[in-house]
Amino acid sequence: MTARMPSLNALRAFEAAARSGSLVAAAAELNVTHGAVSKQVQSLERDLDTVLFERRNRGVHLTRKGEWLAERLGGAFAGLDQIMVGFRGLEATPAPLTISCEPTLSLRLLIPAMADLERETGLQVRILAAGGAIDFHNNNIDVAVRRNDFPLPSGVRATLLAPEMMGPVLSPSLSGREKRDVPRLHSRTRPHAWRNWSAGRDGGFDGPGIEYEHFYLALQAAEAGQGAALASVHMTRGEVQAGRLLAPEGFKPDGTAYVALRSEDSRDERIDRFIVWMQARMTVNLNENVTQEIA
Repeated sequence: MTARMPSLNALRAFEAAARSGSLVAAAAELNVTHGAVSKQVQSLERDLDTVLFERRNRGVHLTRKGEWLAERLGGAFAGLDQIMVGFRGLEATPAPLTISCEPTLSLRLLIPAMADLERETGLQVRILAAGGAIDFHNNNIDVAVRRNDFPLPSGVRATLLAPEMMGPVLSPSLSGREKRDVPRLHSRTRPHAWRNWSAGRDGGFDGPGIEYEHFYLALQAAEAGQGAALASVHMTRGEVQAGRLLAPEGFKPDGTAYVALRSEDSRDERIDRFIVWMQARMTVNLNENVTQEIA
């Protein structure tokens, strides 16, 4: 038959009194009265049917059994305290910074650089590929990256990341063709991109149009040699530098910009770290804007 476990309060009171050598000091530590500590110790002695303290000269002195128990309870309560510190630390550990980013920018810029982002900022991040309206609270989003081509809702704070710069890109396999014969690759997510680009320009790409559901698919088609896609420098700089794409007319501002959006009441300093990193990354894209003529 298992012996009944003494009261945890009694064990705590005894351990504190044994460690401090005083019932008064133990009472102060536990924020109870001297009499409450004395009663707890007496209750423990009754439960264990043994004397733990010898009381003499207004002081308390551990018996041999009292010393044995006090030593082991000290380690046990210290371990319990560490367990609770660790438990409370679980609540203090922040969840990953949740970033909502336009799908093509996520796939072309953010996700490939995720290891750099976490190493250089110390952030743990979670990326959600999404565009359009943002519901920060219901979707647990900390910060969103969008182009500022739509009215910002109330209660949102915007920080400029970088201007958008667009230009035609195509596979080197098409470098021998006349621009007017190269098909133009359109996307439904940016339906007016070619029209806006072509306004006021002569002698550009004027081949038949091919439409894709998404901007990302148009870029993939351009890499596959299916035509010229109008692309963002922020999504194609690496491919242009590696020679997988040509940018015969470079990249030019289209009047929009990328912004970081957060809830107006957000005070999460991790967002600021992400913004500084993103601004630096996108500035590199702008500074290395290149033009590659096709034959």
